[in-house]
This record gives sequence, structure tokens and C-alpha cells, in this order.
Amino acid sequence: MTYQEQEMHESSMHEHNAENGNKLDLASLFPAKGDDRRPPDWLGRALIYVAIVAFVSIFLWFAWSSISFIVFDVVISIFIALAMEPLVVRLIKHGWRRGVASGFTLTALLVVIGLLLALFGNLFAQQAVSMVMGLPDLYHQFAGFVLRSTGFRMPNIEQLGMEILKHVQTSWVVDFAGQALNTTWGLLAVLLDMLTILMVTYYISAAGPAMRRSMCRWMNPQSQRRFLFIWSVVQEQISSFLFSRIILAAINAVGTAIFLIIMNIPYWLPLSLFCGIVSQFVPTVGTYLGGALPILFAWGSNGFGAAVATLIFITIYQQIENMVISPKISEKTMDLNPAVAFLSVLIMGAVFGALGAFLALPVTASLQAIFKVCTKQYHLVSSPLMGDPKPEHTSIIVKSVDAIGRNFMKPVSDSVQRVMKGTSSRVSMNEDILYWYKQAYVSDSEDANNDNATSSDSDQLDALETMPISREVLDKVNKDISSKNKDISSKNKEKSVKNNPRSGWKQ
Repeated sequence: MTYQEQEMHESSMHEHNAENGNKLDLASLFPAKGDDRRPPDWLGRALIYVAIVAFVSIFLWFAWSSISFIVFDVVISIFIALAMEPLVVRLIKHGWRRGVASGFTLTALLVVIGLLLALFGNLFAQQAVSMVMGLPDLYHQFAGFVLRSTGFRMPNIEQLGMEILKHVQTSWVVDFAGQALNTTWGLLAVLLDMLTILMVTYYISAAGPAMRRSMCRWMNPQSQRRFLFIWSVVQEQISSFLFSRIILAAINAVGTAIFLIIMNIPYWLPLSLFCGIVSQFVPTVGTYLGGALPILFAWGSNGFGAAVATLIFITIYQQIENMVISPKISEKTMDLNPAVAFLSVLIMGAVFGALGAFLALPVTASLQAIFKVCTKQYHLVSSPLMGDPKPEHTSIIVKSVDAIGRNFMKPVSDSVQRVMKGTSSRVSMNEDILYWYKQAYVSDSEDANNDNATSSDSDQLDALETMPISREVLDKVNKDISSKNKDISSKNKEKSVKNNPRSGWKQ
């Protein structure tokens, strides 16, 4: 090839490349592996995840108003099924099939509710209506007491009612009228919700293991262990909480009702139900809120002496419940800070309504337990801010309180069973939870070869939701340990005698 031909070939190649440079290169859109233009492998998955999240968010934004009642029905069904699970498992251990056990438990629950409504439904409605109609008289008595005690004149009930009506918006009246027209549809919707809850509750309870197996098939073994651990924690918290609180609320309501009947205080049924439910399901201040209404009506109907007697009864009963009844029923405790528990009820009640307030405590306790075992904890640094300063001198009041505690409270506390003292000495709440925790977060090599990892894992296990140790359990454990130690010592003694060459010598 001559020099001129080579130049012509190069010029034609440049022209061809220039023409191709203006065209779309499809290979650059899907470059092969090893090409510098190829994006990282995680980018495609990230884009898919973003698209899924965006689609689900947009769908929920526009469809939530139409499907919200279904979501709430399913949530209620899940919680009822989890609360039924201990009874269902107990029946299964006695030879019942799971479907039959779930149906029997749900039917028994409906029968109990129906009997309560048949026995007390009409009486409750009559007393509730009479109590509402008697509110003006109660207000007059309270206003007279305030006037005699402080000289402050409260507004009349008629003026107060007119002041309230001035601030009532006309749209409320229109909305109320619209709701009144839709009463029939509302009743049908309530019946549909009840049927939905019953059906979904039964199927969740009857197909519990099958549902968990179907979910775990989409996970790797490590994720399956973590999922089952979380399921165990949530189920334990919810079932123990609902069972214990319902039983305590029933005992509280029955005791309050008997006292109100003896004291001849009217409206005993709604007042006792209010006291029992509020005192058990509202943390920290539930006892005071639940007892305030019976005290107020006792004061308005039977005078100041009846109110004082009601206050004394509620105080004494609360101490008996905390010291005797509650430890026997609530074996599994939920260590929640009182402020956190109270705020969780307020927040979930504001967001999800009455259902959220009702289930705020078990949900918060479950999240706390899961957070404790799923997050790494570190040793604390030494700092004065980690504790209170040491007292420079002790005041007379503190010395008196310490003397009372040392000479009176401590002997009484020592005579009370361990289960009634509080929750400072604890064992794990459930063996299933510990099993799944070890399966999910403790490997075999760490469990066998690393003592430090074992000690840190035991610290995390101690941080799980726990229950107080009763004296009977401690005595039994100590007895078992002592018997095992005796067996081990006797075996070691026999082994040492057998291995001793002088053991066969005659004396």
C-alpha cells in the first residue's frame, strides 16, 4: 500500500468514526462485565427497591381511606390470635387438633362475652343513662361545695351549657345529622367488621405453624432464626399482657362493684367497669383516673364520708393487688419506664385511636425487647455524670427514713416472698425466647470457644424481658443444684479411688 492510499484509508476511518460518534451506542447502555462503563451491581437492586417503596407509598396514600378498616381488622385479629395461643397450645398438648382447639377457644370467648352482655348489658345501659342524666345534680353539689369551701362561685349549669353551644360549629350538627342518616349502614359495617375479625382470627390461630413455615421459606436460615425469635418475643409479650390485664381488670371491677353495692352507691356497674379497665390499661396514672370517678359519684350521692371510704378502699385494694394478686397472675413482667409507657399510650392513642392505646404497652415492650437483643451494647466510661455525687453530710430526715427502712421495712420485706418484692432478681421470661436468641445471635464456635462472647451474651440475655423469681423456684433450683453437686462429687470420688493404685491395698 502506497503512502497516498494509507492516508486515504485513515481519512475514511476518521470520517466513519465521526459519523458513528453522532449515533446512539446501545452497547453503552448495557455494558458487559469488566467494562469501565458498567455500573456497580448494587445499583440495579437499589433502583428496584426505590421503585417498590415509591409504588407502595403512592398506593397507600391514595387507597388508605378505603382499606384502613380492613388493616385495623387484621391487626385486631392478629392480636386476638396471639392472645389465644397459650390456651390453644395447652389444648394441643392434651391431644386436640389445632383447628379444633382454635375453634373451641374462640367459641368459648364468644360465649363468655355473650353471657356477660345477657346478664349485665341491660343493667349497664340503664345505669349509664341514669348516670349521664344525673350529671347536672352532681355539678350543682360540687359547685355548692366549692362555694362553701373557697367562696368561688362556679357558673350555673345552664350558663355553662349555653357557653358550650356558642362554640359548637354548625358543621358538627350537619355531620351529626349525616351520621344519624347512616346509622343502618353503620350497624351493617360493624357486623361486617366483627365477622371479618372472627374469621381472620380463627384462620391465623388454626394455621399458625403453617403460616410461619410459609414465611420462613422465603428467608435464609439465619433470617429464619431471627424471625422466629422476634415472633416469640412479640407473642409472649402480647399474650401475657392481655391475659394478665384482663384478669386483673375483672378482679378489680368485681371487688369495686361489691364495695359500691355495700355502700349503696348508685351506678355501681359502669363505675366499677370504668375503674377496673382504666386502672389496668392506662399506665402510671390509671389507678388514680380509674378511682376518681367512683370517688366523685360517691361524694355526690352519699356525701363526703362515702367518698373518703371509697378512697380508702381503692388505696387498700391497690396495695393488695400489687403485693398479692398481680404477682400471682402477672408472672412475666414488662420492664418499661413509667414515662415511656405513659407516652406510648398517648402517642399510639392519638395516632391509632382506642385500639392503639389498648395495645400500646405490649407493642412498646416488644419493640424494647427486640431492640435490646438486636443492638450491640458497650461498656460505660467512667464519668461523674454517670451517677449522683456522694453526699457530704446526712440530714436528720434522711437518717430517720433510713432508720425506718432498716428497722421496719427491711424485716417486712424479708418476710415477703421473692415474687412480691419487685424484679431485681430475675430469670429469663421464656425458654423459647432464649432458644431462638441463641440460634439467631450466638454461633456454635462462639458458644464453645469464646468465653468473652459467652459472658457478653449472658449479659444481653439478662437484659431480656424477665420475670421475678419466687422463693419456691429458688428453693427448687438450689435443691437441684445441691443434688447435682453431690452426684458429681460422689462420681469424682469413685473415679479417684478407682484410679488410685493404692486403693486395692489391704489395710
